[in-house]
Amino acid sequence: MSTIKKLGLVIAGYVAACLLASGVVYVYQLLTDNAVTQASSGMYAFSDLLLFLGMFGILALFPTGLALYFLFRAFRKA
Repeated sequence: MSTIKKLGLVIAGYVAACLLASGVVYVYQLLTDNAVTQASSGMYAFSDLLLFLGMFGILALFPTGLALYFLFRAFRKA
């Protein structure tokens, strides 16, 4: 596999992690009561941010591991 394909695979993994984390936050917002959200909007915005960062952090482990695998494998060949 060429270097460009490996880089594209890692970047696609990060994009997928970002989209999935955004989707989780969107579903969470759909399931919360709108009146309660409007009453304390700042706290809910912060909790949405924490949910996004947590989900992105978990989902980004796979492309990060893949990037490290490709990197260590490249240095092992050299």
